[in-house]
Amino acid sequence: NFPPLYPIMYHAIDVEVPAGDRRTVRTIFYLWIALEAMLVLNCVSCLIVMVSNAADVSNAGASFGSSFVYLFTITAGSFFLWYRPIYNAYMKDSSMFFYLFFIFNGFHILFDAYMAVGVPGAGSAGIIIMLQCLSSKKKAGAAFCGISFSLWVLHFVACLVMYLRVRRHYKRRGHTFAEAKQQAYMGFAQS
Repeated sequence: NFPPLYPIMYHAIDVEVPAGDRRTVRTIFYLWIALEAMLVLNCVSCLIVMVSNAADVSNAGASFGSSFVYLFTITAGSFFLWYRPIYNAYMKDSSMFFYLFFIFNGFHILFDAYMAVGVPGAGSAGIIIMLQCLSSKKKAGAAFCGISFSLWVLHFVACLVMYLRVRRHYKRRGHTFAEAKQQAYMGFAQS
C-alpha cells in the first residue's frame, strides 16, 4: 500500500508490472522519490538564502514561499500526472497512459530546467540565486544553492533519459495516438 504511513492506493511494482518492465518503472519511481527530496532541499536552500539576508538576492522571501508551495503541489501533481500514468501504462499496456506520461513528464523535464536556472522569486535555489549569494559573500546560501542546482541538472538528465527509454518502448510496442484517443473515449463512455 502507498504511501506507507497513510495508505490510499495499492502500489506493488513486483506484482502488477510485467517482469521485463519492472526496472524501468522502479527507476522512474526512484526519480519521483528523488524529486521529493530535492523539493525539500530546495525549500531549505531558499530558507537559508532568506535568513542569511543577502542584500543582493532579490525576492528571497517570495522564493521561499513559492518553494514551500511546491512541496505540496509538485508532490501531488507529479505523482498523479506522470508517475501513476507510467505505472498504469506498463501495468495495463495502455497507449492512453503512455501519452499522459509523455505530456506531463515533458512538462516536468522543463520544470527541472526552470528550477536549475533559479529565477529570483520563483521558488528555486538554482544558479542565478547561487551567483547572487556568491556576489554578496553568503557562502552557506551559495553552497546550498549549488547543491540544489547540481541535483536539478542531474534530475533533468535522468528524467530525459527515462523519457527517451519509455518512448522507445512505446514505439516498439506499436502504440499510436489513435489508439490512445480510442482508449480515452472508451474510458469516458464507461464512466
